[in-house]
Amino acid sequence: MPIVSIPALGLQLQAAADENLLKVLRRNRVPVRWSCKRGECGTCKCLVQGGQVVMSEVQEQALPPRQRLQGLILACSSRVVGDLQLQLVDPDDYIEHPRRRLDCRVLALRELAPEVFSLVLGIVGADDALGPLVFSAGQYAHLQAQGPDGLWIGRDFSMAGTPVQAEYDGVLEFHIRRTVGGAFSALLGAGVVPGAQLRVEAPMGEAYFRPRHQGPLYAVSAGTGLGPMLSVVETALDNGKTDPVLLYAGFRHVSEVYGGERIAELARRHPNFQAHVVVEYDSPGGMRGGRVGEALLADLRDHASAKFYLAGSPSMVDAVSRQLLQRGVEPRDLHADAFYPPAPGVAQP
Repeated sequence: MPIVSIPALGLQLQAAADENLLKVLRRNRVPVRWSCKRGECGTCKCLVQGGQVVMSEVQEQALPPRQRLQGLILACSSRVVGDLQLQLVDPDDYIEHPRRRLDCRVLALRELAPEVFSLVLGIVGADDALGPLVFSAGQYAHLQAQGPDGLWIGRDFSMAGTPVQAEYDGVLEFHIRRTVGGAFSALLGAGVVPGAQLRVEAPMGEAYFRPRHQGPLYAVSAGTGLGPMLSVVETALDNGKTDPVLLYAGFRHVSEVYGGERIAELARRHPNFQAHVVVEYDSPGGMRGGRVGEALLADLRDHASAKFYLAGSPSMVDAVSRQLLQRGVEPRDLHADAFYPPAPGVAQP
């Protein structure tokens, strides 16, 4: 008889030949999530580490092709045909929204701090008929704007607005620092002004909010990384999360600090939310001094069941991630997309 092993749980389960995998797991009281039992919802995902199954036809939205290539299966639609080694996964870690190509118009461009701008776009069209844009808080988009020579200049930026704003209002917000020599950011206030047309491809990224997580949530940002972390925090709180939600927002100088009104409003509405604004060089009274990672680690006492979301400079994300791992935080509880600035992409009109 085939053996279904789950090393992480120390289990060796006997299965009948050709037996439904979900039936085997449920019969042995394995803590696997399930719902529709028809290959439509994607709740019962498992990762095959050894052996194979025969899987019947499932809905693509429940198990996209990219996930199949990674070795993911749906237990409800799989038959055990030999010895099998499995890893249970959290379906939240494999959310996949359709990537869309959108035509957008600049609705507003507002300076939040010196050389830091809120860019608000309205979605005016798409190259498909899939309806409103759906993404998860923490994901990013590829923006393209026309330069003075008529060529399209592209750059990736994380969404600072919430998924609700995109889905119901057709609005996307980004926080962007204008830098010397920045091919895209140099267009802010020049080619990128209210009324200008932009192209957007979204969503992308794996550092998105996991809605079924139970436990404390830590959102850690540096500079304009505050945008996606505000999106994560606000989405978690608006979804009814009652565990502690903590935001650590780091800036180099006090003149760069922004987002105070939005942070204060979240704190007013949600007693389980705390925010720590950390300024590295010239923090005044009422603000914490030092580096944001140092502040987080100084406060962190018990990280059991916590998840950490990070966004900002690669140096901050790398350093804080490394220190959290040294503290014993599991890699599956750290969520950050590597965001090294690429050479600007240029496409012909």
